[in-house]
Amino acid sequence: MNRWFQKGNARRWYRIDMPVRVFILPRSSIRDREIYATGVDYFPPSIKHSISDKTYKTKLWISKIQEQKELVTVLFEEVMEFIEFFGYCTSLISEGRSPKSETEYWLKLSHHQKGFQTIEALKVSSPRTYQYFKLIEQKYLTFLNSLVSSVEKSTPEHFEVDASLPYGFKIDEIMAKFEDPKFAKIPLIQALHHLSNLMDVYMGVYRKIIDDNYLKQFPELWKTQTANVSASGLGIMMEKRFKFQDKVDVYFYFSDANKVLHFEASVVDIRTIEDTFKERIALNFEFPDGKSQNYLQSEIEKFEIKECMELDLTPRD
Repeated sequence: MNRWFQKGNARRWYRIDMPVRVFILPRSSIRDREIYATGVDYFPPSIKHSISDKTYKTKLWISKIQEQKELVTVLFEEVMEFIEFFGYCTSLISEGRSPKSETEYWLKLSHHQKGFQTIEALKVSSPRTYQYFKLIEQKYLTFLNSLVSSVEKSTPEHFEVDASLPYGFKIDEIMAKFEDPKFAKIPLIQALHHLSNLMDVYMGVYRKIIDDNYLKQFPELWKTQTANVSASGLGIMMEKRFKFQDKVDVYFYFSDANKVLHFEASVVDIRTIEDTFKERIALNFEFPDGKSQNYLQSEIEKFEIKECMELDLTPRD
């Protein structure tokens, strides 16, 4: 097993990699802002690196397009500007700043809600490419309209969540097919694929803001992820970041017993893992109550026993 803390296993509490449902937020939100913000850094170095990587790859493949190069390039550039603008508004929201307070950007939102302006020129000459961009536009507008609605209804004490924001779009199915090696050298396909990936990074950030403001009360919806766990702390990979020595609330959910455990913790280590575009966060629990600590230790031991029972112990030649 991968051990994040080499000294950890010599301590009283044994650390182990195991799947958990966990929800983590700063104990205090950002104060005195235009709209409520959790205090999480949703644009850590790993996310910024991912954005740079996908922007570079998109532009690289755009430069290799030959058919209707001028028209298609203009359209790609427009869509990238739209995507970057959505990202900028998301960054404002993450810091508790409202796009409404910046007149220029709020006017741009109204313009962007009309969709891609140069797309119609492709409708007759390149109907398939036109359809791809229309599906990207559909997904973009769904997220943009959700953002606008949330901003208009949010206050300094509350971030209004659009809980109906859907998962799974038609363009996602198509982009999954484009991962087939047979498309690997087709410039238009690769440019579309990386453009969609770039859009997904920003939309993923916005989705995390929604989840952090909504999912706390629905532990059954928390995603299962592998973490390095002990009864005294937690190490976990995340696509967001906290400040060093931040005080945070950590909640575990155990579905078999429909039980939620709460620990107060402090951030003791943060590392950017660039090749995975994630942050590795280490937390120590602060003065945990014995009952919760014992329950967590029991779950760790149950997982270890289950793992041992599933090991293939068949002798091999």
